Amino acid sequence: MNIIAIISPLVLIAALGFICTKTAFLTKNQLEALSKFTFQLSIPAFLFYQMANAKFADNLEPQFFAAFYLPVLSCYLLAWLANYYFHCDKKRNSTASAVFALGSSYSNTVIVGLPVLLMTLGEQVIAIIFLIITFHSAMLFTLTSAIAIKSNKLQVNSKIKGRFHWLNSLKQTFNNPLILSILIGLLVNVLGITIPEILSNSLLLLGKPAITLALFSLGASLAFYQVRSEINFILFASMLKLVILPIFVYVAAQHIFGLSILTVQVLVVLSACPIGVNAYLIAKQQGEHQETVAGSVVMSTMLSIVTIPAWLYFLGL
Repeated sequence: MNIIAIISPLVLIAALGFICTKTAFLTKNQLEALSKFTFQLSIPAFLFYQMANAKFADNLEPQFFAAFYLPVLSCYLLAWLANYYFHCDKKRNSTASAVFALGSSYSNTVIVGLPVLLMTLGEQVIAIIFLIITFHSAMLFTLTSAIAIKSNKLQVNSKIKGRFHWLNSLKQTFNNPLILSILIGLLVNVLGITIPEILSNSLLLLGKPAITLALFSLGASLAFYQVRSEINFILFASMLKLVILPIFVYVAAQHIFGLSILTVQVLVVLSACPIGVNAYLIAKQQGEHQETVAGSVVMSTMLSIVTIPAWLYFLGL
C-alpha cells in the first residue's frame, strides 16, 4: 500500500501554511482570524456531523474498549508525568502536562487511520473504526479540559486545595466548542434525532475544509514558534505515539483480552496513526505547549511514513 500517497498531502498542506506565513503572505492577525474560524465553526461542524452520523457496532463487549483506551490512558499518564516532572520550563504545570499528554496520545484516526484500514481490510471494519473515533475525541478532550480547569482553579485560589468545583467545570467545558459539538452530536445520535437535510448539507459543507484549515494553520503557526527548543519532547511524544502506544494496544488486545485477529489489526493500526491535528487546537485554546504539539503533529506525521508500513507488515497486512 502507498502510505506516502495518504501522508504526503498532510505534510504539504502544513508546509504551505508555514511558507505563507514565513514569506509574509499571511500576517499574524490574518492567521488568528483563520484559526478562529477553524476552531469556532469549521472543526465543531465537522465533529458534530461525524458524531451525529456515526454507525455504532452492535454487541461489542467492554474488552474491545479496554484494549484500546486503557493503553491510550496509560500513554497519556506517561506523557503527563514526563512533562510534570522533567520539562525545564513547564515543570509542575498540570495544564501544560495535560496538553502535552493529549499531544502524545491523540490519534489522527479520520485522515490517516480510516483510509489505511479501508485500503487494507475493506469496508467490513467501518463499524469498529467509527466506534473508536466516536469516543476518542470525547474522552481525551474532556479529560484534558477537566485537568486544565482544575489546575487553573487551584492556581486562582490556593485555599481551595484539592477541592473541585464541578459546576464551574461544566460551565467551562460547555464553553469549549470542540467538546460541546461532540457531546451534542452524540446526544443526537443516541436519541435517533433526524437532522433536516438543509442543515445536514450545511454542516457537511462547513466541516469539509476543517482538517485542511487546521493543518494549514498548524503549519503557519510553526513560523512563530521556537520548535528547536522543544525537540526532545517532540521526539518523545512522536515515539510514544507511533511505537509505544501501538505496542501497548497489541499486547492488550492480543494477549490480555484475546480479541479476534481482525479487531486486533484495526485497533493497532488506529493507535499507530500520527498525532491528530485537533490536539494542536486544544493546545492553542489552553495557551500551553503550542510549539511542542504543533511540532509533534508534523514530526509524527512524517515518521509515520516509515512506522505505519512497519506495523502493517508486523500485523500481516
